[in-house]
Amino acid sequence: MSLPSLFDLPKGMQVSQIQITETGLVVEVMATSPTSCCPLCLEPSSSIHCHYQRTLRDAPCAGRRVQLLLTVRKFTCRNLYCERKVFAERFPDLVEPWARTTIRHCQQITSIGLSTCGKGGARLAARLGIQTSRQTILRRIMALPDPMHGTVFHLGIDEFAFRRGYRFGTLLVNLESHSVIDLLPDRRQDSAANWMRQHPDIQVVSRDRGGEFAAAADLGAPQATQCADRFHVCKNLTEALQPLIARCLAEMLADKTPQDDEKTPASQLSTISLAE
Repeated sequence: MSLPSLFDLPKGMQVSQIQITETGLVVEVMATSPTSCCPLCLEPSSSIHCHYQRTLRDAPCAGRRVQLLLTVRKFTCRNLYCERKVFAERFPDLVEPWARTTIRHCQQITSIGLSTCGKGGARLAARLGIQTSRQTILRRIMALPDPMHGTVFHLGIDEFAFRRGYRFGTLLVNLESHSVIDLLPDRRQDSAANWMRQHPDIQVVSRDRGGEFAAAADLGAPQATQCADRFHVCKNLTEALQPLIARCLAEMLADKTPQDDEKTPASQLSTISLAE
């Protein structure tokens, strides 16, 4: 098996040397294309100005950490009208400009973070031979582009807490796709109403029992039907049944006679005393 096929390098790149160290593998890689295009004017150039080396972290190989020593060539731009006189060659399929890790290594960290979490992902990455941290995994997840959401017809709105309840924001969910649409930095009426005005196709707003979101729906989506979400419906039912059951139990206990206590088994008496 050839070395390029072993490490799955992009087209136009080759492995010049491999070193086995105590911590992993050190692979020296260089480009073989005789020309490179200027990133500003897109004119090809074959005039090599100088070389320098980039150290990159790559995806692990057979449980070993892989470090790439990438030789980068600098070319002289021959376009007289271009502002860029000297440029470094780009590797769009391998690494982004000024990055310290390869694209496939970043994709692995992102996949681990999406499948687990920050701390759990860091523990799993260590077992797979990937050197990373909880902050790096969370930063990769936060760097993902926001998905494109279409028209919102059924909106769910509720509050959530920053910093364990010190500050609150607003969570907006598409109830048809069960996905988060947007996060607002506060839970004020004006912020939610302004967001709803930008989505005039909203037909149903599912909210809590608070007055802020109700007023926001009246202002921002007056055409929508407002309803309580399932959690608050169950909570309303529980709060309504608790005093009813307590009143009925009190009436049952008040109507009892001493003869009824003698006929009641000991197990039922213990149950009644616990209910009281």
